[in-house]
Amino acid sequence: MIARTILVGSLLIAAVIVYAIVDVAITPASRIRALPKWLWIVVVVLVPLIGAILWLIVGKVRRGSTTKPTTPTDIVDRGPTSGPFSTESVDDRIARLEEELRRLDEEGENPPKGPA
Repeated sequence: MIARTILVGSLLIAAVIVYAIVDVAITPASRIRALPKWLWIVVVVLVPLIGAILWLIVGKVRRGSTTKPTTPTDIVDRGPTSGPFSTESVDDRIARLEEELRRLDEEGENPPKGPA
């Protein structure tokens, strides 16, 4: 009786671990929270049951969730006109970048004359 309980429990734990590894592998990176995908796989493999439980509770954004995952690249300051906290509209940014490209093209065609 005890051996059967241990066997069933072990199979359930193994199933949860396998499910967590497969779930990490097939989840799109945009839905993963806290750690990169490869690190989640390492955590689930190296600390099997705890890693699998952490993945299932913390690891990914649920389908109905309205919160956007936060990654280190979301926090990096990219200056006042770009990044997640930008107040510049998409059209304004496109216009600014097109103007900058036009200016760079003109500089490339007419290099500045300097002392030779």
